Amino acid sequence: MTTRRKGEKTLRRRKEPTQARGRHSIEQILEATHRVLRRDGPTHITTPAIAEEAGVSVGALYHYFPNKESVILALYETKLAHIRSMVETPIEPVDGDLRAGLHRWIRDIKAREAAIGYDLAMNEAIAHFPSIRGVARRHASGQAQTIANQLKRLGSQWPDEALFDLALHAFYLNSSLWLYWSYVGQPLPQAVDRLAETVAALFAPALDGSPPPPPPYGAPMLQERS
Repeated sequence: MTTRRKGEKTLRRRKEPTQARGRHSIEQILEATHRVLRRDGPTHITTPAIAEEAGVSVGALYHYFPNKESVILALYETKLAHIRSMVETPIEPVDGDLRAGLHRWIRDIKAREAAIGYDLAMNEAIAHFPSIRGVARRHASGQAQTIANQLKRLGSQWPDEALFDLALHAFYLNSSLWLYWSYVGQPLPQAVDRLAETVAALFAPALDGSPPPPPPYGAPMLQERS
């Protein structure tokens, strides 16, 4: 579970369920939270609104969660394992074409994000709550390390620090896609093709033998223990 950092609210669940009934209650609460986020947006979400949507009392909600941020974080974390596995899927050339393989990898990730329900409402909620931003930043650091490892597996000779910096830039290019979708109010598909083309161009120097840019580089964040 997530621990408190300076400036963050307590995000740890009050109680971890050990029985099927408790796990079902949490699933109901998380699904209801997502529905409320989609309907009302992060600005207007409240624990009473979540409880009403879930069909439970506010007291029952507080039995498991200390505040609305902890509920939203738990919803986010249900998606993280899936998202990590997507990024860990090896990038493979298509008929010997690595650029085409990168395109397919990115399109598959975005399609699978949609399939697991990671959507505009979720992305806007994570950006909205300061207490959750640190968690999202540490997730970005972990994802960037995974992408850097992918580039190394594909034969890049760049030093680890330069690869991480490059991968972090690619991760935040994906964030710009979400900002674009948020502005237009829907996940327009052309953004995925643009992202794939941009990331392929960004990765090209690391894979074609070009020298890395000189430091300084962005550094990984330390991953805290639960």
